Formats: sequence, structure tokens, C-alpha cells
Amino acid sequence: MKWWKAFVAGVVGAAVMTILLSGAIAANFHVLDFSMMWGTLVGLPMGVEAWLAGFGIHLLVGGIFALMYAALFQVFSGAGALRGGAIGVGHAAVTGIILPLLALIHPLMNNGHMQSPGPYFSSQGISGILFYFGIHIVFGAVVGWLYARMVPETKAVADSGDLRIAA
Repeated sequence: MKWWKAFVAGVVGAAVMTILLSGAIAANFHVLDFSMMWGTLVGLPMGVEAWLAGFGIHLLVGGIFALMYAALFQVFSGAGALRGGAIGVGHAAVTGIILPLLALIHPLMNNGHMQSPGPYFSSQGISGILFYFGIHIVFGAVVGWLYARMVPETKAVADSGDLRIAA
């Protein structure tokens, strides 16, 4: 496994996620902005500084998650967009359960200044849930696709059972 390459693939995947989240927010689809969430979670007031700090944290977290994806690619004998997207479904399923717990520790969600997303962005109804799974599937597909290109698979030689000695 190539840890550094997996980390880079995760950073790119998290950046793509941020673009999708920003587009949804610009279209008045009120989902949790992960960059703002991370930046204000560490105590910064809402604003550009919090968003930039949070964006950096989100990229770091994306890189860390990609290390887990790479370990799974190793277990499943290869990476790729489809395999990454499938892992993204599991990623969303696990992290979506934890999402409402943010309201317990996040200072702005505690006092009502930032909406709690609920499990799987369910505060936005079925469209929020579909969006939450969608961005994680895209993250996984980007990580899988990019990692597969950066770490070419070694071709296993088929074992024919035929032992030949070269003369």
C-alpha cells in the first residue's frame, strides 16, 4: 500500500466534496458546510478564517479516511472508481450515524447558531439523505479512481501447477 498516494487521493476527494457542498449551499440547499463546521468546531467565529481553517481540516480528514480506503482496496485486491464508490456507501452509513452527535460538542450547534444536520443530513428530508450518501459515493469514487492511477496493480502470474526448469 502506498500511504502517501492514498492520502493525496483523499485530499483531492475531500476537495471535490467541498465543491459539491459549496454548490449545494449556493443553490440554497441548506446542508452542513463541512469546512465551516470544522473551523467553528475548533473555536473560530463564523467567517472566512473559520472556513479556510475548516477547509484545511476537511482536507486532512479526507486524507486520513483515504488511508482506510486504501487498506480496503488492499483487502479487495485493487482500487477503482466503482470499488471506491461502494466503500463510500459504507463510509456514509457509519459517519452519518455520528453526525447528530456533533450537536452535543459543537459550540454553535449547542446554542442554535448553526443547524444540526441530523443523521445523514436528515434535517433536509430525503433529499438531504440522498445528497449525504451521494457526496460520499463521489468521494470514494474519486479516491478509488485516483489511487488506482497512482498505484498500478501488479499482475499476478497464474499458477498452472506446471514446473519447468529453464535449460
